[in-house]
Amino acid sequence: MGARSHVTRWGSSLAVRIPKPIAEQWGVHEGSAIEIVASGDEVVLRKRRYDLADLVAQMRPDHQHPEQDWGAPQGEEVP
Repeated sequence: MGARSHVTRWGSSLAVRIPKPIAEQWGVHEGSAIEIVASGDEVVLRKRRYDLADLVAQMRPDHQHPEQDWGAPQGEEVP
């Protein structure tokens, strides 16, 4: 499905609206993380995919927390 849109100013940036039917088909909504990739005279929008290794590599020591002790295993947790 294709749609026509136009570029508008949004503060000091430019913006393009994504029509509702395309957003629904694509599975995005307000606040969805996307990637914008420019290739020649085309711009591609993709849902942002997270890679666990990349996320872990970005962790800083001040954001790491010690292991929590939740007590002895119970029920199905007991070996």
